Amino acid sequence: MKKILFLSLVIIILVVFNLTACSSQPAVSYPIKLTCANYLPITHDFTALQQAWANDIMARTDNRVEITYYPGGALVKAPAVPDALTNGTADIAFSHIGYNRGRFPVSEALDLPMGYPTGWVGSHVATDFIDKFKPKEWDGFHILLLNAGCTAGLMLHNTKVTKLEDLKGKTLRGAGEVASAIAALGATPRDIPMTEMYDSVSKGVVDGTLVGIETLKTFKMADVCKYTAFAWQVGNMYTFYLAMNKAKWDALPDDIKDIFNEVSADYAEKYAETWNKIDIAGIQYSLSVPGNEVYRLSDAEGARFKAAVQPVMGQYVDNMVAAGYNRSEAQGWLDYIKERITYWQAEEAKRDLPSPFDLQLPLG
Repeated sequence: MKKILFLSLVIIILVVFNLTACSSQPAVSYPIKLTCANYLPITHDFTALQQAWANDIMARTDNRVEITYYPGGALVKAPAVPDALTNGTADIAFSHIGYNRGRFPVSEALDLPMGYPTGWVGSHVATDFIDKFKPKEWDGFHILLLNAGCTAGLMLHNTKVTKLEDLKGKTLRGAGEVASAIAALGATPRDIPMTEMYDSVSKGVVDGTLVGIETLKTFKMADVCKYTAFAWQVGNMYTFYLAMNKAKWDALPDDIKDIFNEVSADYAEKYAETWNKIDIAGIQYSLSVPGNEVYRLSDAEGARFKAAVQPVMGQYVDNMVAAGYNRSEAQGWLDYIKERITYWQAEEAKRDLPSPFDLQLPLG
């Protein structure tokens, strides 16, 4: 009898052990509590959009996930986001790669002055690029979504820039590869957090900036910059990301991961469309300020600006070769970006999406 009981006990232990070993997911305690950080001002459209994203995640998971949202840089400032995601200060956070130059070297190809026409186009190009090349620099994070703000707004405090020579002697704010474009255009770049730009321009620390036109409204740049050129021909972009601590992502049950991916895919398109809408709103806000001008560069001058920044692309390739990458590989990244810009610009027109081009701004 004792032998039977002993064998039965052994069998039960083995069954339990096998069931545990075969389980693909560890035991999870609900709700799964996560923090989510955004450095943008409380009034920014993306602040509300990220809150809506979090709300949808919580609703779709039947509140098995609980996300505490910290907007306005309350938890993490933009330059600290990669470290905060790595060390667990934030579980999820939003920033752009320009704040951490050199940390995402392959992805920085996206931020070169390739002539991005709109944020919608740039957002889709960025997503395609990361999906195709899967840079190892992101291995420590899980990217939830990507989007891109285009630096088509050349805005200055009291100087109307209609030709390349007008930038001589000027100091403009620019982070990451945008700084390289500013230098190539003949101005002096200075890396200043966007949250400090209003004071920096009003106090004369810098003359202006090359940045997304939406900042005319969202950061009130129209209140301190009288002149804005829609200089899309030299449009860099700031590649924004919403990313998650890798260990926290890996610990999520598979069904919750699926929900995160589905919701994030929906919001990637919402972010892309919102870039165009807020750029339009930025232009309209600036034009509502008495004395302000928003205008286009002439085709001839736009071509001069574009030619001036071409060495930036060549220098990027040279730098990547020096870092150990193959020249044809690095050049291939740029060729791919150009191809995707052409593709998505045609798609934007086909879908009749709103864009700053709809406003038919006058020539400067």
